[in-house]
Amino acid sequence: MKLTRLIAAALTAVCIFTLTSCKQEDTQTTANDYPVHVADTVVDHRPKKVVSLAPALTDTLFQLQIAGRVVAISDYCDLPAQPGDLEYYEYPRAGTQQLPDIDAIKELGADLVLMTAQPTDAVALELQQANIDFVVIPPASDLEGVRQNYVDLFRLLYGEETGAKMAEEYLVPFDHKLAEIQSCLDAAGEKNISTVYVAGDLLQIATGDSFEGYILDFLGTQNWGADYTNYSYPQEKEVDLNPDVIFYNGMISGETIAASSCYKTTNAGKAGAIYEIDPENLERQSPDLLDTLWTMGKLLYPESFVHNEPGQPWESSPASMGYIPDEEDTAEPETTEPENPDEAESQTSSEEESPSAA
Repeated sequence: MKLTRLIAAALTAVCIFTLTSCKQEDTQTTANDYPVHVADTVVDHRPKKVVSLAPALTDTLFQLQIAGRVVAISDYCDLPAQPGDLEYYEYPRAGTQQLPDIDAIKELGADLVLMTAQPTDAVALELQQANIDFVVIPPASDLEGVRQNYVDLFRLLYGEETGAKMAEEYLVPFDHKLAEIQSCLDAAGEKNISTVYVAGDLLQIATGDSFEGYILDFLGTQNWGADYTNYSYPQEKEVDLNPDVIFYNGMISGETIAASSCYKTTNAGKAGAIYEIDPENLERQSPDLLDTLWTMGKLLYPESFVHNEPGQPWESSPASMGYIPDEEDTAEPETTEPENPDEAESQTSSEEESPSAA
């Protein structure tokens, strides 16, 4: 019964996305599209049904508007990408990366499973025996890697040539927003601002091997944790800490940080330059990451980040949320057009005359 409900929910999701498709693209597979090589995996055909077991990849698929073939998501996926999108919790759940629901995945007919962490040998074997491809796309260490992960998703879903071409088109808004941020940083010049990003307890800060540490460097700051690893700053060097700006992820409060012996007498503590940053965008590395970069940049360099923030990276994307059929799939999206032109003309006239249409 549970699996029957899963299948019904997945079919409903596909239908909704078909009906709400923004733009139907001509994405017929070319002779050179498959196989696709991503990481250590070879996908030899265009996937028809995709399961995302990683919230980071689920967010990215939805924000890039290429989630039309997603039939199930992980138990940890929790947020809609945008207001009005189909809520994630309406999708079938397929377990987690650590403990996927293999039976549900097989019953849904999935032929591709996306993860950010390597599955256990037992899970990998079960998927292989069911002829289900699984691809691991780990978190990137820098923005170039973040963008490449987006391109790899396009390649997996649409093929080597077609997917790469689509990615270059659809990622133009993302590239534009990133270029705007870089332009503001260039305008700010070298300010010699020192920072910490508190990722847990007071001395658990972004270190040189972390993505957050990379972001602090990208923003042109001097990261106090740059010379250390594993989010660990030496206790014996606590007295040396003197950041100008403190970012923190909310695991402890700003008040706790401000009152602590670590930071109370620092430049940041005395100036009140202690700012909470939502860690989710940094952790999941979806296109919303650029919103966080903009926020941090504006806090660091208010005189340079003076104009309005560029739009969301996906806002002008031509990508379709709808299911795009394979060559042999003749299903067409449903339409709501009137049966004859007269009805259409009458309906248009009524809308133009009605005050509520304004």
